[in-house]
Amino acid sequence: MTGDMRCVALDGTGGPDVLVPGTCSMPEPGHGDLLVRVRACGVCGHDLLARSGALAAGHGAVLGHEIAGEVVAAGSDVEVDLVGRRVALVQRIPCGRCDECAAGLTTLCRQGPGFYGEDVPGGYAEYVLASPRNVVPVPDTIPDAAAAILSCAVGTGWRALRRAGTAPGDVVLVTGAGGGVGVHAVELAKHLGATVVALTGTAAKEKRLLELGADAVLVSPDTRAVRDCVRDLGGRRGADVALELTGGPTFRTALRALGPRGRLVLIGNTEPGTLPLEPGLAILKELTVYGSAHADATDLADVVGLVASGAVMPVPARTWALEDASAAHAAVERREVTGRAVLVP
Repeated sequence: MTGDMRCVALDGTGGPDVLVPGTCSMPEPGHGDLLVRVRACGVCGHDLLARSGALAAGHGAVLGHEIAGEVVAAGSDVEVDLVGRRVALVQRIPCGRCDECAAGLTTLCRQGPGFYGEDVPGGYAEYVLASPRNVVPVPDTIPDAAAAILSCAVGTGWRALRRAGTAPGDVVLVTGAGGGVGVHAVELAKHLGATVVALTGTAAKEKRLLELGADAVLVSPDTRAVRDCVRDLGGRRGADVALELTGGPTFRTALRALGPRGRLVLIGNTEPGTLPLEPGLAILKELTVYGSAHADATDLADVVGLVASGAVMPVPARTWALEDASAAHAAVERREVTGRAVLVP
């Protein structure tokens, strides 16, 4: 397959209006590659940072790493059985050769083709290249818009909760709970048997978070309100696990809401900057701070199974046509979206 395809590319960095519809060359699968027709692509907060210039994406970049579609062609040395399959993609393509990949630490691989939307063209287009190492088959029972967000919006929280050793009976605090990762982290924590306290900056998202399993929703709370809520719900001195999804605005609150030997998991960077760790507090409470990266193929396969079984329901809030990517970004930026915005080519 050759020729041009529709895409939305960055005309510089800045506001949503720098996302410009146009055409670009269709990728051709080489040795070890798969060609995937994009059926849906989620709009992540990472995309907004890249568009604004806070991350490594410049003029002409095609964003989008939350991708689902259909394998339509394969290069040499690739299983032809994958052609024709519906798949969801992991956002990085691991090399499969380095020490990290050999140890199963594929999220730490830095020798593969890279991160969709930054190092390689992403899913704001009709086609992308993939690899057998970053695709997971998706059953027909999962719609395209839901499949697109399984890796990032759902899998990121799944990986983080497992990283923290979340167990039944734990009290889990989720900051930025109204966003794409946050709403699914609430669902997943509840699935694991936790009591869930959701923090959001938007009152309009409270009802939906309660429907998704939150035991309490706090809107722009101070630290004392969070601690009081955790004590009332869990009957203990603080949360067992805090998933920190926003960075600067809520980091201090999440840290101080933890109980003795609590676990803080850093995931989001929607507000990058210096974070006040407070070493004295961490020492006295014997806190553990984890970093948790994006989902790998194993995490994605787990999530596909959870969704296929009905244990977790993805929340694609609204879909936009590919050419309306700027409108989707604007809606996310205005916090009008509970869950994930999704582009459909």
